[in-house]
Amino acid sequence: MKIASLSLKLIKYLVIAGVLALIALIIIIVSSFKELKSAAASGLSAKSSLEAAAVAVQNKNWPEAQNKAESASMEINSALLELEKVRNKQAFNQIVLLRNQINDLEYLLKTADIISRSLIGAVPIAEKFSNLYADSSGYNFSSLNEQKKADFFKLIKESEPELNGLRANLDLALINLNKIHKIGVLWPIYGKLSDLKFELTQAKNLIEEANPLLKLLPALAGYPQESNFLIIMHNNDELRPSGGFIGVFGFLKTKNGNIADLKTDDSYHLDMPAVGKWKMTPPVPVSKYMGVENWYLRDSNWSPDWPTASKKIQEIFIGESRAVGLDVPAINGVIGITPDFVSDLLRLVGPITVKGETYTPENLQTLLQYNVEVAYKEQDISSWDRKAVINELLDELKTRLLSLETNKLGSLANIFTANIQNKNVQIYFNDSGSESLVYDLGADGAIKKTTSDYLMVVDANLGAFKSDSVVKKGITYNLKNNGGTADANLSLSYRHEGGFDWRTTRYRSYTRVLVPLGSKLISLKGDVNTKLDQESISSSDDSDLQKTVFGFFFSVEPGTAGVINLEYSLPSNISSDLKARTYQLFVQKQAGRRTESFKANINGEVYTPSLDKDLTIIP
Repeated sequence: MKIASLSLKLIKYLVIAGVLALIALIIIIVSSFKELKSAAASGLSAKSSLEAAAVAVQNKNWPEAQNKAESASMEINSALLELEKVRNKQAFNQIVLLRNQINDLEYLLKTADIISRSLIGAVPIAEKFSNLYADSSGYNFSSLNEQKKADFFKLIKESEPELNGLRANLDLALINLNKIHKIGVLWPIYGKLSDLKFELTQAKNLIEEANPLLKLLPALAGYPQESNFLIIMHNNDELRPSGGFIGVFGFLKTKNGNIADLKTDDSYHLDMPAVGKWKMTPPVPVSKYMGVENWYLRDSNWSPDWPTASKKIQEIFIGESRAVGLDVPAINGVIGITPDFVSDLLRLVGPITVKGETYTPENLQTLLQYNVEVAYKEQDISSWDRKAVINELLDELKTRLLSLETNKLGSLANIFTANIQNKNVQIYFNDSGSESLVYDLGADGAIKKTTSDYLMVVDANLGAFKSDSVVKKGITYNLKNNGGTADANLSLSYRHEGGFDWRTTRYRSYTRVLVPLGSKLISLKGDVNTKLDQESISSSDDSDLQKTVFGFFFSVEPGTAGVINLEYSLPSNISSDLKARTYQLFVQKQAGRRTESFKANINGEVYTPSLDKDLTIIP
């Protein structure tokens, strides 16, 4: 579905770019030379052919589009041959200034040739996907029959070489354009060349952004084999290390692009029956501050590294399921999502009404929490069935997404891409090949390996209800190079704007700060409004993540603002990087964490970027 829209967009960029290139060429043709006149005639003919190809594409007349694109390529090559004759003339060959002008014209013509050949390659791809919908009742994925859905994903896999070739062609075209001198025969139309570069860059970026997703799409969609995914719904109003408390989990089965099955369940429906039948020692902070002696699914995402968390989630899910006598199907991977992702989907498909309540992007998280925490009692719904509303909501959302018209698929892809960047969607595959594609897509949620400075703040709400919804958080990082030592001062602020009610209470978090491996903690202190458990303070090296980790537990009362300050020294290579001006600070966002403000002061230089996604600061 997305590839059809992608193909049409690419063709649009290619046609526009090709026409711009040819117009630019014609403007600078000097009519006093016979060969240049012939080149101009060929260029005009090629321009007409490309414009005719564009009309044919709009009318989905694919044979005509292909024919006109091929004609344009032949005509451009004729112009190149005429230009070569000019180059071989002694005056043009010996005079550097004239030779440079011919070179610039040749670069422009070669760019046009690459564009026309790219169009020749793109048209068949668009035709194949368009033909899938020829006998369908609508131009959306749900209108396809089972065989055509399978053919759709088969074409995606088969089109990969063509898309890679197209990307290489666009790179080559941009290289040719960048060789053109600004001061010269093309100077009068240099602005048009800038437009041409923009169109080509747009087409290239479109392919680069879509390519990882297109490679991964068949595996996500269950082609050629059926896929089973454990869905983890992170409630980031109750923040946990990998995104949020696991109050709800689901199981997704896909086959040939169909959602064969999608069901969600209350995590307690698995955890409660497993009491006394399943045993695993929980992390010390979970045991100490939550008062639990066993590790259950709801608390299983303790690692901020999504691959590590996904493995533990599966281990506990499978262990608990077997302990209570449930069959466990093969699991291909784990997908973690936050309510922010679902809200963005609602912006695309529109509000959804369930049991008389209308869910919108603005009220989704709050209204859903109220209905499953409070309102169910008034509606005579048992506590066991209080989260059934989520299944009804997702059923309607699924139906609307599968029925999206193709003109909205670009918006859907943009939502998916943005939520991957913001860590609202994280994916893990047990298969290493598919997992490498997840990494390329940027959806792996893994703790990144770095060679210079690094910072990640990881909160774990332990028994503070949904208080993350009302706690405003700030991070201030100061770094100074004192002689041969790089010293860091980190200030973490928590302003609690809530109260004591069904949804919020005092904020209680076991927080970890991840820094470069080999860093040394000097001090860790809380202000008067922060109740810091001194016994909880720890410093350890995590060889798997290649990070040093500072951990501590604290609480902040409603209506107050607390600040925690950490001082630590960084490894010697950071000081060396600062001196050599090769220093970089990579700040990794915790999935689900809302950071209101971020500030970094690196040797006196101040930076205040948004921390809604991972960021790199290079002084």
